Amino acid sequence: MSRKEKINKAFKMSIPIAFGYISLGFMGGAMIQKSGFNVLEILLVSCLIFSGSAVFIAANMLSAGIYPQISIYLIATILITNLRNIMYSSSLVNNTKDLKGKKRALFAQFVTDETFAVNKICYEKDKEWDGDCALYLNLFACLYGLIGNGLGGVFGQVIDIPLDLGFFMMSSMFIILTVLQIEKKLDLLMLVVSVIVSFAVLSIYQGGLDLIIIALIVTSIGYFLDKKLEQREKINSRYNEGDIYD
Repeated sequence: MSRKEKINKAFKMSIPIAFGYISLGFMGGAMIQKSGFNVLEILLVSCLIFSGSAVFIAANMLSAGIYPQISIYLIATILITNLRNIMYSSSLVNNTKDLKGKKRALFAQFVTDETFAVNKICYEKDKEWDGDCALYLNLFACLYGLIGNGLGGVFGQVIDIPLDLGFFMMSSMFIILTVLQIEKKLDLLMLVVSVIVSFAVLSIYQGGLDLIIIALIVTSIGYFLDKKLEQREKINSRYNEGDIYD
């Protein structure tokens, strides 16, 4: 594929991300603008940190004032909240071996829940999807975040958008991405397991590590179920081969 074709393909796959990022980014930009940030600073935060949750965390914590203690707590909270992105990047290492140097670093910078999910789907379903396509998808996601945060910083005080609308659009996007990944019974089972584990963990603990704990539990369960299913298929295959031989 040519570079233009890869960009077009990545753009089409990024459209579901756009709705959530622009709407929720608008509200995040409006909130952090009220903490004293100008539009340029909002865009820098959005690009250099690139985390929707980080914008909301910063807006809430900095509303009490900007001083060294708050800065330390803010940095620590954002780092802990986004530790899951390390797992996402690690999971895509083998798929993005064709990315080298600056491209690989740029790809890792813009890995999020949504870009990870879409890239995983594309790698599994599209044989032509490669590291460049994955990188372009991440860059489009960053662009949507910049647009949302920038518009929020400029028009946030003029236009009042209900916060629930943004969360509704973000939840809808996650539902769409989840449905696209369901191909077999094990996928549906893991969806049910994920919901149950999420409710169980969040009813006991809600903090910076809750998403990481949920991800570790669910991925561990999925790993063992997948291995068990793989072993069962091997046994059935050997049994069927034995029947044919007999």
